[in-house]
Amino acid sequence: MFVLHCSSTFTSSCTALQYYSQHDTENNKLRRTGKRDGIRTYSNDTDLVDSKRKEIINESTKVFVKKGYHQTNMRELSSAIGMSVGSIYHYVGSKQDILYLIINEAVIRPDDWISNIVSNLETSTATKVLKEFIRSYFTSIDQAQNTTLFTYQETKNLDRKSQKSIMDAAAKDVEACAIILRKGVENGEFKIDNALLTAHNVIVLGHMWSVRRWYLSNICSLEDYIKEQTALTLNRISTK
Repeated sequence: MFVLHCSSTFTSSCTALQYYSQHDTENNKLRRTGKRDGIRTYSNDTDLVDSKRKEIINESTKVFVKKGYHQTNMRELSSAIGMSVGSIYHYVGSKQDILYLIINEAVIRPDDWISNIVSNLETSTATKVLKEFIRSYFTSIDQAQNTTLFTYQETKNLDRKSQKSIMDAAAKDVEACAIILRKGVENGEFKIDNALLTAHNVIVLGHMWSVRRWYLSNICSLEDYIKEQTALTLNRISTK
């Protein structure tokens, strides 16, 4: 059951929520969709939910980045998405759910991501795999600059459970890089006292391309940045 405190300004959104709460029958139960997010939806069509949520995520990110999370209301999101407030609530439960979906999209990785790194380490040197990792990771940050910056700014607005979920997902990036570094130490390629700390530094350098883009984009290209940061990292840890 929903507990609503509605002003006249938000009558349409409240009406939509009340409608769904009153019609949650055995044939139309709330359903949690998606493998990771656990966000409420009233649709049983998983593909449709994924498609609609993608629209919601893409357009909401632009508005949130421009105006800020707290300064944005559901009517503004509705206008940007091109979907009624009631329709949005058909696929998510709240504005905070949208915030979670955006940030989760930024930090989640494919299920086989780490296993692929381990597999690559069986056939290539740790140095080569690390170079490939840095290039791939930094490029992915470049392709999602707004979302990366938004994640830094707005994760604090999630509830504690959602924050932990995001932090756990982000920690996997560090662990993935650390796996490469530990293999390099084992092979004698790298000399590192704290693999997790060094891996964290690599990840943060990638994020800085987004967070400091206002400055970095004026002094170098992404390719220059990748080459420079790769060289600095290897010069510090390489035994050769």
